Amino acid sequence: MQNLYSAQNKPPKGVKEKLRYFFKETFRPHSKEEYAEVFTRGLGSCSENVSRKLPWLYIRVFALNLILFSTVVFGFRLASYTADYLTAILLGGLLFNFPLLIFFYELYPKRDLSLLKLFAVLLVGGAVTTVIIVFGYQFIYSTQGEPNAWISTLWVGFWEEFVKGAAGIAAIAILKNKNPLCCFLIGFAVGTGYSFAEDLGYIYSLSRSSGITWLVLTSVGRGLSCVCSHAPWTAMICWAFAKFKKPFLNFRFYGISIAMMALHYFADVPFFDENLNILRGVTVGWAIEAVVVISIFVAVFFVLKSCFKEIFEEAKPEYPQVNILTERARLSQAANLTAVLCAIALSVFALAGCAMKVGDKKVYAVFYDEEEFIEYVQQGLPLNADWDREYDVNEPNYSEFFANGNLLGATQKVEGGEDGYDYFYVYYFGGEETELESVGVRVGGELCYCSRFEIYEDYYFASSGRPYYYAPVDDTVDDEGAEDAPEEAPEEPTETPAPVKVVRFFNVGSIICGYSFDGGYFSADTGETEFIGLGGIIALSVLSGVTVIGGSAAYITLKIKARRKENA
Repeated sequence: MQNLYSAQNKPPKGVKEKLRYFFKETFRPHSKEEYAEVFTRGLGSCSENVSRKLPWLYIRVFALNLILFSTVVFGFRLASYTADYLTAILLGGLLFNFPLLIFFYELYPKRDLSLLKLFAVLLVGGAVTTVIIVFGYQFIYSTQGEPNAWISTLWVGFWEEFVKGAAGIAAIAILKNKNPLCCFLIGFAVGTGYSFAEDLGYIYSLSRSSGITWLVLTSVGRGLSCVCSHAPWTAMICWAFAKFKKPFLNFRFYGISIAMMALHYFADVPFFDENLNILRGVTVGWAIEAVVVISIFVAVFFVLKSCFKEIFEEAKPEYPQVNILTERARLSQAANLTAVLCAIALSVFALAGCAMKVGDKKVYAVFYDEEEFIEYVQQGLPLNADWDREYDVNEPNYSEFFANGNLLGATQKVEGGEDGYDYFYVYYFGGEETELESVGVRVGGELCYCSRFEIYEDYYFASSGRPYYYAPVDDTVDDEGAEDAPEEAPEEPTETPAPVKVVRFFNVGSIICGYSFDGGYFSADTGETEFIGLGGIIALSVLSGVTVIGGSAAYITLKIKARRKENA
């Protein structure tokens, strides 16, 4: 094969020169022998003549993942096909996890671990840790319903890192490689496997409930977090296991393990609380998250410092020099790089378009005044319910409701009040006292029940006001075995806090309405719609068009120039 570049023997010196060399090596064209070396590494068949010191495959894997993910998400946005949805979730989980693992695999200097073994560790380790961790949450200690999230997060941080660390150590024992950097990579694979499984769950649940916007946002957000979460935490534990002699008797191994559990704890603990604001719009949680990210980055840097040292200072192979490529090869590589960058840009535009809310949106009227809101939903009708009215035993019941032969409730009709409307007062007889359950009014031949908003200090409760106690009662239940029931009295229900405000109104037109606790206003559907997202779609379309036209022109021009150089 003809060499497309010459070489130099002197390694680059200085941080700026090393960074420039790193990126040139990442994006330069790589030969078939270099691809073969990566995929046959650790199998004893790779060529020693191939320069293989700097990572470069990871960026190609990431670009391919991004393009495929955006293509499938865009297809799902257009057709809503289930297969596209499931494929998008899978690719979303792989989007960052897989390229990051490839990056650290390429950094590993010994080249004695094959990709096949590493993927086996990822799949088996991820599956085993997921099952054991879920088992712990189900049967050992459940964090569901735990009133104190600060305490339940302690168990999460300890349990997950303990299981992943144990799985990583088991993989090290099976592979029989105690090189600290290899063990770091094995632990990274185990953590990546669990992170991938967990990300799939988050992407599925959030996108299922909140739509395609969260399919994109969760995939990107959870993917970016893999740089400083499960994978490096487990990698550090496995590195410490191989680094220190007799690790189970070495306090430094336990110190690093506990430190990773602590980072996990601080990453999950609920610091995002308005009561902990240190600046306007900034909570303590952001500062804690920043500390977690910086800490794991520093730890990983010092662990991998020897890898970079070997790459730039102790490496024996020749260093390819990109800037003296032949003119034809340089132009051809520039054309290919242009095409890839255009595809990535189009992928980003497609994901942004899929994440945008586009289409008809209901228009809601906003009311800061309670009386204006009531007048709107009652369509200006002077409807007033007497919620202080008591059940009148001397008045005939308009209707009665029975359960198992017992009178459960009754409705009394009051005809033509001051406003001229007929009201229906529904009473409940289930307790010691008769309770007014609901009030209805006949408007235009239809019965409309009184709705209410119970507004509390930090939430509100909405009720349609329809009576619910006269639903059919299942009296076919077999009473056999009732004597075996415990004689203990049931626990008394916790006391419900009193609402700050109760707003009652008749929703005449069945209008969709709500209350914004943060804004302190009522909202009601106006029945009108407005088209949203048009400006964003136009902007993305223009950018996409410019990218396609400009990229195609540049690609064709560079290819023509490269062909002319070849002919010359």
